[in-house]
Parts: sequence; C-alpha cells; structure tokens
Amino acid sequence: MNLLLSIVLATVAQEPAGIVEPAGIIEPSLEWIRRATGENIVSIELVSRRYESEGKPDLWLVGVSHIAEETFYDEVTLLLDEMDIVLYESVRPSGSRPPGGNTDEERVASTQKSLEFVADIAKRCSEESDLVPESLEDVIADSSLIDRRLSNWVEDASVDAWQRPLVLQVNPAKKEIILWSFGSDGAIGGTGAASDLTARRTVEIVEEGDEILQEDTLDEKSKGLQAEFADILGLEFQLEALSYEDPNWFCSDLTIDEVESKLEERGADASILGTITGESFTAKIASGFMKVIPMLDSFTNGGARETAKLLMIELLSMPESEEMLEGIEPDLAHVIIVDRNTELLKDVAAVIDVVEDISTIGVLYGAGHMSDLSPRLHALFGYTPVEERWITAMSVNPKDSLLDEKYMRQMRAMLKMQMHNANKK
Repeated sequence: MNLLLSIVLATVAQEPAGIVEPAGIIEPSLEWIRRATGENIVSIELVSRRYESEGKPDLWLVGVSHIAEETFYDEVTLLLDEMDIVLYESVRPSGSRPPGGNTDEERVASTQKSLEFVADIAKRCSEESDLVPESLEDVIADSSLIDRRLSNWVEDASVDAWQRPLVLQVNPAKKEIILWSFGSDGAIGGTGAASDLTARRTVEIVEEGDEILQEDTLDEKSKGLQAEFADILGLEFQLEALSYEDPNWFCSDLTIDEVESKLEERGADASILGTITGESFTAKIASGFMKVIPMLDSFTNGGARETAKLLMIELLSMPESEEMLEGIEPDLAHVIIVDRNTELLKDVAAVIDVVEDISTIGVLYGAGHMSDLSPRLHALFGYTPVEERWITAMSVNPKDSLLDEKYMRQMRAMLKMQMHNANKK
C-alpha cells in the first residue's frame, strides 16, 4: 500500500492536476500560534484545525514545531493516529521519489537518480552497521536506524520508472554494492531506454583490530542546530519524536533538486537551501537568542534552561517573528511557502481523487505554511474550518527563570530590536 500510493502521488504530482498558485486569495482571520498565560505559567501553543468539504474526507491541518515538549508530540501523535493518511513536510533528497516520467529520457534520468540515492543509503547503512546488505529489504530496514523517514523513501525509490524492482548485487570480496535497473525492456543489455543502468559503491567496513578515527554520525553536529537547541532546552526534536516510519505517512514536499530548479527559474539564491529545509527560521531565532546569552550569563547563576525557554516563548509569540519570511528575498520566500504548498495540494488532490475508503487526511506542516494553505484548500476543494485544538508546545513558570519583571521588560525590548534588525537584513 505504501509503495503503491507513493507511486500514485508521484505520478499525479508530475501533472498540473488543476493546482495553481494563489491569485488574490485572502486568508480569514485565523491564528496559528499564540502565547497563553495561566497561574504561574507562560506557554506557546500551536493549533490543529479540522476542515470539512461536502463529499470529501475530513482534513486536519496539524501545525508542528521543530522543537517542543514531549507532551506536545504525544498529543500530535494521538491526533495523527486517527488519520487514514498523513502527508508531512520534509524536503526530500534527490532521487527519493518513485521514478517516472512522460518520455524515455525522463524515465531513464529519474531511474538513475533513484539508483544513486538508494546506493548512497546502502553504503551508509553498511558502514554504520559493519554489515553488507544481502537484499534491498535489508537496506530499507536498516535505513530507518539512520533516519526514521528514510525507510519509506528508500522503498519509494526501489522500483524503476518501468515499475520493476531494482536489483541489488553484492561482491563481498571487493566490498562492493551494485544496484541495477535493466531499462525499459527489463532484460540484460539493450540500447537506448533499454540499456542497463547501474550505481556502484565501495563499502569501507572497518575490520576488527583496525584503527579508525571515530566520526560522529548521529551526534549533535549531524542532528543540526534544531536538535542541539532541543537538547539544551530539555525539549524533543521533531524528527526524533514523530512516527515518520509509519506505513500511512507519506512525504509531501519538493526534492532538493526540484527546489534548486525552482530557485534558478526565479533567479533566487540557491545556496541558501537551509531555508528550504525549515532550518532558516529556527536559525534566525537561535541567532538572535544566542546574542543575548552573554548578557543572560552576566546575572545568572543557575536556572538558565527555564530562562532560555521563557525567552524562546517571547520570541516565537512576537508579531515580528511572523515577519521573518517577509524579510527574505521574495522569490526565495515564494519557493519556501507557495511552491512547496503547491506540491502538497497536488497530493491532497490525488488522495481525494484516487484513494478509496478514507475518511480523514492529516497534513503535518510547520505553522508558517498554514496561512497560505488554509485559503487555498477552500478555493480548490471547498474546505472550511470546523474544529480546532490548541496544543501547548512549550511552557515555563516565570518564577523558575532567573528574570524578574524588570529584566524581562529589558529582554523583551532587546529581543524586539534583534528581530527588527534580522528582518531588515
């Protein structure tokens, strides 16, 4: 079911499917993130909204944060467990889509990309486990140990553009992995589109007794800024907390090469791909936050974690934080939000039109995408919001922080200036 639906979504996504860029759509007055206060508590909350349209499955827009408390992800998981299908945000590696195309040239090119992608993952899995895989099933299973999203992506890419499984060949003596597609005719040899396609990788497995400089793989550096931030604040990281390996979860986003192509088309700076992967917003927040750490340290002797969380809540709830993307180059911002949302909407259309016996669709995307998605769902499919659930992403008792009200006022002023200056850049 997973692979079949992935192929359907990938195929439909290659066609316009009636999904166009928004033209003059006005977003109703809907909040997607808010600051909440209670007795001795300050928190930041994200909303999940259920949409209805006559004759169509219910659709939930589930706003997600890259870092949050464990209870936030627990509540999101319980909500998504009610969904028949979950479409989630994550810019995919090149070659991770099911191969396809309308011409022989496109089918050959997309199959070669998938071969390279699966070969890279097979090599990485082998080197991290010290075992050469015996089958593609081994690669699919082992890849989830690297990243919970990878197993579904490897499975998607393990069938060529002619709907035949890729063939894995292993040479243990040479520690070599070779992946094959036998082209349009499915037979060894051939010319043109029928030619064999391959991807080869040499696996560098460390023998017992050999010395090697230990390289970090899933440590703080490779997890990136967001995961480091989560650890510092005693929070959870989205990619480690949610069930991306579930069989009814499907990545609904652009690939890296598609992003690069769209940026080039618009003349935007393609070197800032961290922005597209969702890291930019957090990076800007973190950058502004880190600038106030020295001042924070000057009058703190403990309790810095709660203080940091309080500052994060202040940052995220400021109106200026919503202007971050507005300060980015317009063509780049268009790719970040509109183009990626357009890809998602194609998949929503495919699910509605093609998949039978479903009653609920979950869309798991960052809150920054929702103001564009919500009105387009209404314009394209007639969806209107009928229910909402606010979920606490992060909370703190201000009394546990190291800031009294005087310092808090000063910090708010400083943070506003940092945000203002970041938006001018």
